Amino acid sequence: QFTGRHVTARTRSVAALTPGVVEAFIAAGDSVTSTASGVLLHHFHGAAARVAPESTAFGIRQDHFMVEIIAAWEPADAGPHHAWADSVAGSLAPHALPGGYPNMLDPGQDAEIAHAYGPNTARLLAAKARFDPDGTFTATPLPPAARA
Repeated sequence: QFTGRHVTARTRSVAALTPGVVEAFIAAGDSVTSTASGVLLHHFHGAAARVAPESTAFGIRQDHFMVEIIAAWEPADAGPHHAWADSVAGSLAPHALPGGYPNMLDPGQDAEIAHAYGPNTARLLAAKARFDPDGTFTATPLPPAARA
């Protein structure tokens, strides 16, 4: 049952499950603030990694693991849960590829957003300007230039 549950998410992409990454996952499990929270891995590989980066808007076209850091809790003080998600994302930062999975980035994560689309940023912003000049579609954050 998810009715009323609060959720926040962070994302990182790592090239491999190195000892440092595994240590970050263990620490996340040891410090989790809710039984509804967790860390999920999506292995991005095979055909999806063989697509040329400029062929799609998604910029990370190499074998990697996309990490979802999900903090979920019943209505209460959000502080500890946000802090846990931030801490896990921070512990993975030294091991992370630039950017992140665009659908999981918050509008304020300018550094990650700037890298998320790789070499496709200019083309994506031009398409956004042409097809959505009024900014109707905003669910997935675009690089800061799109918000100017």
